[in-house]
Order: sequence, then structure tokens, then C-alpha cells
Amino acid sequence: MYKRMLVMAAAATFAGTPVFAADMSAAPPMYKAPPMIAAPNWTGFYIGGDIGGAWSHSDSSWFALPSAATFGVDPTGGSNDGSGFLGGVHVGYDYQFAPAWVMGLEGDWTWTHTHGSNTQPWTAFGTTVPIGGGAATTMSSTADWLASVRGRFGFLITPNVLAYATGGAAWGRVHDSATAADPGLGYLAATSFGTTADGWVVGGGLEWAMTRNWSVRGEYLYYRLYSAQTAIVPAAGFAANPSSFSWGDTNVNVMRAGLSYKF
Repeated sequence: MYKRMLVMAAAATFAGTPVFAADMSAAPPMYKAPPMIAAPNWTGFYIGGDIGGAWSHSDSSWFALPSAATFGVDPTGGSNDGSGFLGGVHVGYDYQFAPAWVMGLEGDWTWTHTHGSNTQPWTAFGTTVPIGGGAATTMSSTADWLASVRGRFGFLITPNVLAYATGGAAWGRVHDSATAADPGLGYLAATSFGTTADGWVVGGGLEWAMTRNWSVRGEYLYYRLYSAQTAIVPAAGFAANPSSFSWGDTNVNVMRAGLSYKF
């Protein structure tokens, strides 16, 4: 009886051993590394928008005709420094080569309103003594919009970050106005007009490719617009003494951020 029980126990133990061994030899599940994200390809067309700030500067002057001595007052002059927000759009094409270099062409249009003005009192000819009575000249200049067609050339600091320089042709709408008045004499000469000026622009920036299609950028641009103008404006009742108003070229500094989508 005891022998039979020992044989049965041994048989059961022997029969269970392969199953236990099979369980022990089963391989653990394999760990799979996350797929690697491919480096962005910068070649392609893109479109986007910009937002930021602009700071404009131009010089202006007033001269009484036929001469300051004849009119009895000194010429005046000052700077028209303005600032304002900006917003716009851009479109372009980039080509990646060599393989860490990128070159391309971009066009943009930007709305802004950088209004600057200066007011100078009239002084008696040959002196610094104000004439008084409110006699003064006010001149102003405003940049209304900017546009450019620029080349871009840059180097990939990392596969996702591009440092670039840019430059090309520029255009801008500049609005000038002026008033020369002596309330005591009843003298008043005033003018206001706009002009579309051409020029050039240079700058640079950094652009980060967040995904294969979306990127953000920060850039600085310096515009030089050839907007110099001179206007001879008559004053009612003073036919012999019109006013000569002059404005110099306009410089605009731009700091902006942009978001682009690459097709």
C-alpha cells in the first residue's frame, strides 16, 4: 500500500516537472524603443504670419522763403521718431543643401503705424530768442506699411534650428504733414501727403522647426526707405513768403515673431 502511494507521488512529481520547466524557460517580452523622429527637411514652400513692433526715424526742416533773413526768422529742424505695433504675412521657398545649409527667397507685407512729430518755435533771425505769440512749425512723418522681397541664407545649428541672414529690396508707404503758423501775423502754411518709397532691407534671425510642417521664428530687420521730399507751400495773404518743408529718408527698425507652415 505504501509502495503504491510512493510510486503515484513520484509519477505526479515527474509529470509536473516539464510544465514547470517550460514556464521557467519562457522568454520575457521584448522592450521596443520609441520610433526616432526624423530630422525636418527645410526644402519647400511655406506661408505664415508676423507680429511685433516697429521704430521709425526721419529728419525734417522748415525754411521761410524767399529767405530766412527776408522773413525775419531762423529755419527750424527736428527729428520725427515714432513707434508702433505691426502685423503682416510672408511667403517663401527654402532649399536645404550640403546638408546643413539653407537658402531661399521670401516676400512679405507688413502693416504698421509709426507716427513721429516735432514742434519747433520760431526764433528771430540770427538769434535764439523765440518770437512768441505761438509762432511755431510742426512736422510729422508716419510709416503706414512695409513690404520686401529678400533672399535668406542660413546654417542649421541643429537639424531643427536655423540661424539666417536676410536682405533685399524694400518698399514702404510714408505719410508726411507739416504746419507753419504765426497766429499773431495770421500766417498759416500747411500740407499733408503720402508717398510710396523704395529702398532696401537687411537683417537676420533664428527659426525653430517644431514639427515637419510648423516653425516659429524671431527676427530683426532694418529698412532704409528713400522717402525724402520737399514741398513749397504758399500762405494766404503772404504771397512773397511761402514755406519750404523738407523731410529726409525714413529708417525703420523692426523686431517681430513669425509662425510658418511648410507644405
